[in-house]
Order: sequence, then C-alpha cells, then structure tokens
Amino acid sequence: MDQHTLLIAFIAVTSAAVVLQTLILAGMYASSRKMGKRVEALSAKVEDQVLPLVEKVRGIVDEAAPSIRTVVANLTETSNLVRSQAGQFDEALTEIVTGARVQASRAGLVASRTLERVDMTAAVLQNTVLTPLRAVSALAEGLMAGFGEFMGGRKVRNSKAVPSDEMFI
Repeated sequence: MDQHTLLIAFIAVTSAAVVLQTLILAGMYASSRKMGKRVEALSAKVEDQVLPLVEKVRGIVDEAAPSIRTVVANLTETSNLVRSQAGQFDEALTEIVTGARVQASRAGLVASRTLERVDMTAAVLQNTVLTPLRAVSALAEGLMAGFGEFMGGRKVRNSKAVPSDEMFI
C-alpha cells in the first residue's frame, strides 16, 4: 500500500468519525430540546400551582405569627406561674405535715400522761377506798356472826368474799 491509499483511507475513517460525532451531537441536541420542553412544562405547573400555595402559606404564617408569639408568651407565663404555685403548695404541705407531726407527738404525750394519771388514781382509790372498805366489810361480817351467836345460835348467811380485782370496774 502506498502512501496515497493510506492517506485516502485515513481521511475516509476520519470523515466517518466526524459524521458519527455529528449524528451523536444531533441526537443529544434533540434529547436536550425534549428535556428543556419538559422542564418548561414542569416549571409552568410549579408556577401555576405551587407558587400560589406558597403565597397562601406565607400569608397564613404572617397572620398567625403574632398569635403564635402570644401563645408562646402565655405558655411561658403559665409555666412560670405553675412552677411558683407548685413551690408554694410544697411549702404549705411541708408546714401542714410538720404541724401534724408535732400535734401527733403532743397527743401521744397527753395520752401517756392521762394513762399514767388513771393508773395513779386507780392505785390511790384502791389504797384509800377499797382497803378500808374491806376492813369495814370484815368488821361487819364479824359483828353479824357475833350477833347471830348471841341471839340464839342462828347462823348468818355467809357472804362470799369478793376479790379486790373483781370489785374494781
């Protein structure tokens, strides 16, 4: 092969590659045109449907912003008030519980003292009333027995001696 033939073959291959590249570029151009039309249609849809919606939402947010701020401020104030009231309630409850404990302690002391005084009173009553009463009862029984013998031998009914614990109510 001579050089001239090689040159012609090389030019033919190069021409075919250029034509092929031109066809590929033409296909890419057509594809990008179609894509551009789709994007334009989608953009028009977004402008027609989404942008008015965004404007409405922006208007609602602008209208609601002061109310939302007021609600947040009220919630903050309410939270602070509740926290303060809970602290006061806790203090009051602590005072009530402390007072109840003190009163319960005092009531316990009063009950203990009362029981001690009742025991002491019972002991005093037994020593001052029941012991002499038993002695008088024994003396009366003896006199009755003596009179019974003296009067003709009649037996006086024996009264049962009652233990001191049974006489005390």
